[in-house]
Amino acid sequence: MFRIFKSIKMTGKTQYRVEKEIPYYEQTQKRTFLGKIRKIKNTLLLLLAYACPSSKLRIFMHRLRGVNIGKGCYIGMFCFIDNLYPEYIYIEDGASVNAGSMLIAHFNPLIRFKRVLQAKVSPIIIKNGALIAVKCVILPGVVIGENSIVSAGSVVNEDVEACTLVRGNPAKKVGRIRM
Repeated sequence: MFRIFKSIKMTGKTQYRVEKEIPYYEQTQKRTFLGKIRKIKNTLLLLLAYACPSSKLRIFMHRLRGVNIGKGCYIGMFCFIDNLYPEYIYIEDGASVNAGSMLIAHFNPLIRFKRVLQAKVSPIIIKNGALIAVKCVILPGVVIGENSIVSAGSVVNEDVEACTLVRGNPAKKVGRIRM
């Protein structure tokens, strides 16, 4: 009934989905019947996971939606994980996404902005042991490095190196973490 997307394992490394162009907003309103069913399923599971009191149940529901979540992860309450392309979100082992954070893997503006803005979906990768603090926004195509920390309320639009502390809007490097 539900299809769980798995990343493809090749020679011990995970292969991630690649960035691709998607339809502009007006074009997404013309869905097939199966497309409508998929959107309803994703929306219902997202809403259930959004306010679920149990982290294990939240993770289970997000996995049913297609989010790639490793072992020993934590996802806080009221997290919004992309509603249209959950399969483009990768949360590796031991990573933590805290309450109220948003992981947005796609951007589909109105078609009138076609000359200046590209409609696209691009993977978000949160590496092993990374910590996303409360109320952060992670934008399409961002990789959060291993054991990095994104401080509360930050908006991340560029990759974060491993063992780095970032904060602000847009997020800037403020220090290194010794592990």
